[in-house]
Amino acid sequence: MFMIKNITIATVDKVDTIIEKGVIVIENEKILWVGEVDSCQFKEENMDKVIDGYNNLLIPGIINAHTHTVYYLMRGLGMDKPLKTWLSDTIWPYLAEINEEEAYLGAYLGYMENLRSGVTYVIDNYYMAAKSKQNVDSVFKAMVDTGIKGMVARGYHDLNFNVPEDFMETTDEIVTEYKRIFNKWHGTKGGRINACISPVNLLYTTVDSLEKTTKLAKEFDACFHTHVAEAKFEVDKIQARFGKTFIEVLDEFGAVNEKFHSVHSVWLSKKEMSILADREGKVIYNPASNLLLASGIAPIETMLQRGVQVALGTDAPNNNQDMLESMKLAAILPRMENLDPLAVSGKQALRMATIEGAKAVGLEDEIGSIEIGKKADLVLVNMHSLHNTPCADKVANLIYSTNQSDVLNVWIDGKEIIEDGKFLDLSPANIVRDVNEQMKILNARVQAK
Repeated sequence: MFMIKNITIATVDKVDTIIEKGVIVIENEKILWVGEVDSCQFKEENMDKVIDGYNNLLIPGIINAHTHTVYYLMRGLGMDKPLKTWLSDTIWPYLAEINEEEAYLGAYLGYMENLRSGVTYVIDNYYMAAKSKQNVDSVFKAMVDTGIKGMVARGYHDLNFNVPEDFMETTDEIVTEYKRIFNKWHGTKGGRINACISPVNLLYTTVDSLEKTTKLAKEFDACFHTHVAEAKFEVDKIQARFGKTFIEVLDEFGAVNEKFHSVHSVWLSKKEMSILADREGKVIYNPASNLLLASGIAPIETMLQRGVQVALGTDAPNNNQDMLESMKLAAILPRMENLDPLAVSGKQALRMATIEGAKAVGLEDEIGSIEIGKKADLVLVNMHSLHNTPCADKVANLIYSTNQSDVLNVWIDGKEIIEDGKFLDLSPANIVRDVNEQMKILNARVQAK
């Protein structure tokens, strides 16, 4: 049992309670008590450890609801290109060559960067060449080995819409592979690790596979994670093919429910928003990626007004996995749509990165807020750096001033992963060395093609 004292606590509970002179007590994996210091009945002398928070800010563990960790092996490559060109000229040629070892290193690197950013749970969307199906096991293994919680959304393509042949799979292959993955990984490590159904995009998905994977999601009680209306041309193509919008099609197949993840959703219609709100589907908002690829500004203010639940992710084409940066962008980007500085507040952005992400993975009773009985997934953020001084409002500084360098301590299930800004059991130097060495080999293979 240990105590963290002398902290401000952003609980992200139902009323966004802020505890200015806070104390929290952790026993085993869970929060035993949280509140004001004056009402704390627990004595420091009875604790195994007492941590002085030095008037910093404690927040719930952040949930990165959409990323592609292995893509970060290509960090810095293919920048300054539109989505289709970025995929065809950079991402697909490398993904076609990545082997099991490289997939493991890319995922391991990505999970460490997420942890450094205060992320305690990640949804990692990974697809691979059809010949390299075992690569997904490397991604799961890296998740286990780094200690982060998460869900691997195994992507697939079975309709050739400008997709390289290397990535095409048959429906039978897809179903067989999902069953293997779910039986091997889903719910492992005490429920910390899970799998997820993920047609990469309706553009690349046959009706046959959509029917079968929707049934699989229900069979395994799994999330359904897919890219939706990211770019304007995609919306036009889906309309031409089906005579309907993305969400209308997916809803007809029964995919849209409380475990449905509509990733990006930049070009959603109001009818689609209504369907998502009615079915309790989740939008995964990726503002940094949308900005970098000039995909557009997702109508987040309208979604929130209509009751759509919105979680937050980094995605891959933003060149980092800093969820603190993403929170700032989540708040400020929607303001440009209607030139409204009140479109999305900082507190709403924090909720997207925490409790709304927890709802997206069906774990809002366990994580996403700081409340008695919940898992002790916690992040202590430095409020005394140059760019956080002065600090009249810690939550405002968190959203508009901080970055991942401000993350001091990270706990997952009460276990400390980062202390005073340093990993306790993981080595940044080792993973940087290993990735750089392996990338020389991978680059050579890609260039030789």
